[in-house]
Amino acid sequence: MTKEQKRIAKTGILFVIIIFITIWGIGYIRSNDMLSSKTKLFGVYDNVRELSEGNHVYLNGTKIGKVVKVDFLNKNLNKLLVEFHIRNDIKIPDSSVAMIASTDIMGTMGIEIIINKNTNTFCQSGDTLISRVETSIQDEVNEQILPLKLKTESMIGTLDSLLVAFRSVFNPTTRTNIKKSFEHIQITLRNLESVSITLDTLMTSERKRISKIISNTESISSNLENNNENINKILGNIGNMTDSLEASNFISIIENADKAVNRFSEVMDKIEKGEGTLGLLIQDESLYYQLDKSSKDLDELLKDIKENPKRYLRFSAFSLGKRITIQHNDSVKINE
Repeated sequence: MTKEQKRIAKTGILFVIIIFITIWGIGYIRSNDMLSSKTKLFGVYDNVRELSEGNHVYLNGTKIGKVVKVDFLNKNLNKLLVEFHIRNDIKIPDSSVAMIASTDIMGTMGIEIIINKNTNTFCQSGDTLISRVETSIQDEVNEQILPLKLKTESMIGTLDSLLVAFRSVFNPTTRTNIKKSFEHIQITLRNLESVSITLDTLMTSERKRISKIISNTESISSNLENNNENINKILGNIGNMTDSLEASNFISIIENADKAVNRFSEVMDKIEKGEGTLGLLIQDESLYYQLDKSSKDLDELLKDIKENPKRYLRFSAFSLGKRITIQHNDSVKINE
């Protein structure tokens, strides 16, 4: 290859490189909208959540601009100043919100403009919008999980206390008592089963008698219902009788009877104490025996008088009108 050919080849390669750079530069300038006028806006955030230069600005899901710069605000490490440019033909109402949000499922961040429809004034280039950061899925999950976590920790503490209480209550003695209680319950259930079997057998064997008893009960209730009028009459007569008793001063009769019983009780008390003739007779046995002996002697004397009257009486018609004296030698003396 001659020198002329080499020179032409170098010139061609350089021309191609220049064309490539020109095409790339025009595309870059167009992609950054450097040839058109823009509205410059700002937002101040505590955390930009990986928002970086070149991320898009959206309005109702449509790209209207790009993030130009992200830096700390006046060297304040707690605040971040985000500068973004939007198309000049789009008017953003005052008090609108610039919210950092995820724009796709891959988590690419961007700025979503939320329009304030209650105002007629619009933002000017260089204004700062109200800033907000969308809650991430992780933050939402943490926000939902945190109360559950706290409740779970509290529940675990409560369960631990319950376990300690159960351990202290269900000691070996308590377990033994519970075991015995279950054994007693089983015995009781067996007894109940036996009783139920006995009742079933009794009901089966005595079915006719029970049916007869029920029939008799029904007959009695039927008779009571049929004789309801008579029963009412009887109750009326009883009421009349009680009224008559009340009218006849029955209470005073009862009081007098009570007084008589009290007097009789007093007399019996005196007899038991040995007061009076009857009391002495009952309490003093010697008096009883003496009276009994005297009664027997008198009875024998009367018998002897009946059997031997002459032994005691000796008189004639001439001795009438004279006093007769019975002497101890069983002779009768007649006094003039």
